[in-house]
Amino acid sequence: MTLRARVAMFVAIAVGLAVGGVALAAYGSTRHETIAEIDRFLLARAPLTPLIEDPDEITHVPGSGQGMGRGPARSPGTIVADDVAAQIVFVTGRVEVLASEDVVLPVSDDDIAVARGTLDGFVRTVTIDGVDFRLLTRRLGPSSALQVARDLTETNAILAGLRNRLLLIGIAGALLAGVAGWLLAGRAVKPVRELTGAAEHVALTGSLDAVIPVGRGDEIGRLAGAFNEMLARLETSRLAQQRLIADASHELRTPLTSLRTNIEMLAAGMVPAAERDEVLADLKTEVIEFGALVGELVDLATVGRAEEALVDLDLAGVVTAAVGRASRRGSQTFATSLTPMMLPARPNAVGRAVTNLLDNAVKWSPPDGEITVRLDDASLVVGDRGPGFASDDLPFVFQRFYRSTAARAMPGSGLGLAIVAAVAEDHGWKAFARNRDGGGAEVGWLFGGG
Repeated sequence: MTLRARVAMFVAIAVGLAVGGVALAAYGSTRHETIAEIDRFLLARAPLTPLIEDPDEITHVPGSGQGMGRGPARSPGTIVADDVAAQIVFVTGRVEVLASEDVVLPVSDDDIAVARGTLDGFVRTVTIDGVDFRLLTRRLGPSSALQVARDLTETNAILAGLRNRLLLIGIAGALLAGVAGWLLAGRAVKPVRELTGAAEHVALTGSLDAVIPVGRGDEIGRLAGAFNEMLARLETSRLAQQRLIADASHELRTPLTSLRTNIEMLAAGMVPAAERDEVLADLKTEVIEFGALVGELVDLATVGRAEEALVDLDLAGVVTAAVGRASRRGSQTFATSLTPMMLPARPNAVGRAVTNLLDNAVKWSPPDGEITVRLDDASLVVGDRGPGFASDDLPFVFQRFYRSTAARAMPGSGLGLAIVAAVAEDHGWKAFARNRDGGGAEVGWLFGGG
């Protein structure tokens, strides 16, 4: 069952239950008031009278709706009228029918108890020959009770008609609610249908160019917007992966070709014995560089995708440890100014990027140069006294595999600063590179993203 059909069905059921509840309450209230009115009618037809010593003195006054009294002098104080069935019940069980002689009212032990005076009068519904009557029993004399009953056939017919009409109204209301729910649900679930269509399009074609119009600010609109954003991020990620694969295949081809050539020359015996050790040393160097290149490719490909949780990271501690390692790899000196601070970050990724910043400074600094490292609440800045950046190179220093003319004669893959920029983007920071006053360069992060 579709979502639209379920919504329409739920609306119809809810409205049907509501209408049914109201109809049931209305029917119950009407029935109660109708029966109460009949009870009042019976009481009016059998008013309280002085206790009759001798029931044989009772006479029946037919017509005119007056019923019975104690002879002519009692005619104003009638007991029953001709529009009801009536009879007198004696404590012995004898019954004397007073009105509607075709109907004999049932007599129970409770009716005898009323005649004895041990039980108050009461009203009940009885069925006589398949016809419902409302029956009132009241004490009449020291040893008798009066029973007055009214046929409920007309009343039951009216109540049955009311019940049927209320049932039809309930069914009609539920059907109308279902139609209205179907129409409203069609408008409500339209973005969901578009979302489903877009998801099926992506699953079928692998294309991420589907866009869902938002145009609303409710939860469904937010869902559509989030889906569009997800598709855009997936498309960006896929394009980045494709560029990475293309760049990596190009960059890996050169070292692989060199390795294969040297190995084939050694295998064919084309290398003179005097040069064999030199070729082997070149092979070892190329393998190390190739391994470093693959490692950096893996680092770049997994930035923001590795399952490394954000933690409150002591960035000053990370920088201090990285400076210690870098100082042991070169002859430069390090001047640090580090403000203790905690940032939510991924430790391994940040540690690798800080190492790349320091390695870049070491690579370009003169052997006896000084490298400055500053950390405060706003930024991390690593400065060197090397040649700095050429103005043509500055826009491209964070691109993958980009190497300036001067850098091509030096070891490196062109991925170090690309990793620095990727880690910054993953944490919401901004990577920057600029030339330094007095010569050299500064590379680092702005933590505010500005």
